[in-house]
Amino acid sequence: MTDSFAATTVSLDIAHEAGADAPLAGASFVVKENIDVEGCVSTNGQPTWAASHAPAAMHAPVVDRLLAAGARLVGKAHMDEMAYSLLGANAHYGTPINPAAPDRHPGGSSSGSAVAVAAGLADFALGTDTAGSCRAPAAFCGIFGFRSSHGAISANGVVPLAESLDVVGWFARDLDLFARVGDALLPRDLCGDALEEAAILEESFAQCDEETRAAMEPALAVVAQNFSCREVSLGEAFWTDALRHFRNLQAYEAWRAHGAWIAAAEPKFGPGVAGRFDYAATVTKAAKAEADAFRSAARARVDAMFGPKTLLVVPTTPFAAPRLDEGEEELDRKRYSMFRTFLFASFFGLPQISLPLSQPAGAPPLGISLIGPRWSDRRLIAAARGLVERL
Repeated sequence: MTDSFAATTVSLDIAHEAGADAPLAGASFVVKENIDVEGCVSTNGQPTWAASHAPAAMHAPVVDRLLAAGARLVGKAHMDEMAYSLLGANAHYGTPINPAAPDRHPGGSSSGSAVAVAAGLADFALGTDTAGSCRAPAAFCGIFGFRSSHGAISANGVVPLAESLDVVGWFARDLDLFARVGDALLPRDLCGDALEEAAILEESFAQCDEETRAAMEPALAVVAQNFSCREVSLGEAFWTDALRHFRNLQAYEAWRAHGAWIAAAEPKFGPGVAGRFDYAATVTKAAKAEADAFRSAARARVDAMFGPKTLLVVPTTPFAAPRLDEGEEELDRKRYSMFRTFLFASFFGLPQISLPLSQPAGAPPLGISLIGPRWSDRRLIAAARGLVERL
């Protein structure tokens, strides 16, 4: 595999014996650096982590499932350091080149996975998503990206960040292949009814910049033609509280996962990641308990927004990928502002698919997202297929 986009870390050629009629026969894929591949160190995007951990003794189950379905594993892919960022820049290993907008960030933390797919280095790719890490790079690179329902796909053999938020997701350029990957990985939905109603989350569109709002209008018109639509709102008080509790929950769980290793290994983190772990070390059990209580209470309100046939519509990101030359302060502001579109599915364990929007030549990619009720992953992909045919 020739990689001029700095997307991959190692080339591989691993396949199981499978017939030509295997569901993923002939398809190639790469996996994010925090997903175990037998004989490879899962570096987690961090050199001290890589130096202090042994090669994986076996593939992660999610990798085995794809190999059993006939796909060929051709590499591992770069990622943001410790999976604790959203832009795709890694202070130690650099930034993969966004094939759709080379002057802009590719998005992260599953940066290399998305870039490998967008650049045609692989047919599909595995990533992980805690707080937008599949959805941001999908939108920024102009491809399909998926965050699965929490617990729908085994996370064994995956380096954690925040266990109650982490999920395995994937990317593809082609929606048919995208759906076949889902068929190989996802359990059956709890309900078989098609998703027929679309709830438009008002606040998520209100925060978009002018260009993004204009780009969303044709897609929203197609949604209105194909679904029974209504607008929903949660109110600013919800978002203020949710963002605070989400941040504390993610940070507490990240420190619980990695605090002992950080204290022992004393790694040197990049500036943004260092600050996040410094904050994580300060989050108390009481703050974590408050976050759990908020999530439990809010879940009833969120569930009430979803009938068994309802999906939620949001912009994947409120703006196009930031330019590579933007300052750290502005980049951190944008990173924080993206949480409003990412928090909802992450906090409540819901599936979300990002669909690339048609853009004029030379314009950076944008994505629009559909969010389904928990355990509606297959129905959500089916709804997306029907919509994309009309977009």
